[in-house]
Amino acid sequence: MNMDGEKDTPVAASMLQPPPEYAKAPMWTLEQQMQEMTRRSMWMQMALKKPLSFSPRPTDVIVATSPKSGTTWVSHICHQIRTKGAEPDFENQVPDVTTLLEMTGSPVLPIDLNTMVQPAEPRIYCTHHLYERVPKGGKLIYCFRDQKDALFSFYPFVDSMMALKGRVSLSVFIEYCTNNMHWTANNLRNLLAWWEHRHDADVLFLFYDDLKEDHTGCVRRIAKFIGVDCDEETIARVVHTTTHGEMVKHHSKFDNHNFAPLGAKMHGDDPPSEFTGRVRKDGGKSGDGQKLPLEVQQSIDQEWHDIITAKLGFRDLKEMRADWKKAL
Repeated sequence: MNMDGEKDTPVAASMLQPPPEYAKAPMWTLEQQMQEMTRRSMWMQMALKKPLSFSPRPTDVIVATSPKSGTTWVSHICHQIRTKGAEPDFENQVPDVTTLLEMTGSPVLPIDLNTMVQPAEPRIYCTHHLYERVPKGGKLIYCFRDQKDALFSFYPFVDSMMALKGRVSLSVFIEYCTNNMHWTANNLRNLLAWWEHRHDADVLFLFYDDLKEDHTGCVRRIAKFIGVDCDEETIARVVHTTTHGEMVKHHSKFDNHNFAPLGAKMHGDDPPSEFTGRVRKDGGKSGDGQKLPLEVQQSIDQEWHDIITAKLGFRDLKEMRADWKKAL
């Protein structure tokens, strides 16, 4: 689960072996915590390395983000635009509305990309692949989120999705993301790649905080980009149905209840009693990353300086967003 970066953790053959005896234990030692983070994320690492045999149509929309950076939100906006703001009537966003390209065909999402039927046009797909591995030929929407906020949101999501159930501490989780996934470095290098293509005709470049600050304006931009005509009444409906509050009201449609239990079973564990899902009830906010330990925040700031400031000169995300706004 190293986000398809340059430094890969070898896929251990042990992941194909029966789960360890402690898999269902109520508590794990520090060593077991790291072992389980590694073991339970192996399937995603394999998914991110799997070749994608998918050729998008010119009208297809691919939402490409890092985890917890607006994937679900932007995909839902696209769906609400194509259905003109209709009340959500799907059981679960994945795979009823869209699908994560790298998960499709895996044990937890055994569907065929080439035969899956979507409820409306244009077709919508999403991915966490880096720019160079995102299938080209359709319309690409990229959204970047403050890395502190994204990391803070990633922890409860993974805790539920991997059935960790609080047995992996925040500090161990962050250590794994930093040393095994190279979370911030890979995401920032990916930001650089997308930034180079921000003016491309087939790319819509967004910042998560811009969606928060100008929801209506971003919905208009997305509708225009994906080629769906919407009057102001429709835009208003789409904005309403894609607020965090409205999406939380339909939490079960975004909570992965249809395939998360399969993942828990694969890990030799029982699923959690409640799924955090992709729309956390107390999530969807900017600034939560300030709750991370100070040394973690400082490390993320240093990686921004080493990768973004060194290449583009932006001292922080605020400067980068301001520069992009001037170009719109």
